[in-house]
Amino acid sequence: MVDIEDSVLRPDSVWRALGRSLAAGAGALTALLSLLSGTSLSTACARGAVALFGALLLTRIGAAALASIEAVEERTLREDEEQLGDADSTPGSN
Repeated sequence: MVDIEDSVLRPDSVWRALGRSLAAGAGALTALLSLLSGTSLSTACARGAVALFGALLLTRIGAAALASIEAVEERTLREDEEQLGDADSTPGSN
């Protein structure tokens, strides 16, 4: 079992959590504003649903981008550590 510190949060998981909350708020607010502008209930619900799913899609795209950036950074750090390890083990480097 891998122990992970409680204070370590991955950026993409934080982004997803924030995005879900904002998407719910955006959908509800869009539906409410549609109702206040005089549209029918079904139209307001449809607009709210479109806003919700659009915000969730943007959240998912952003989370995927953050995850790929994090993977590239980890790979770069690993390669740098390997290069440093190879440089230390070469003969005559004393």
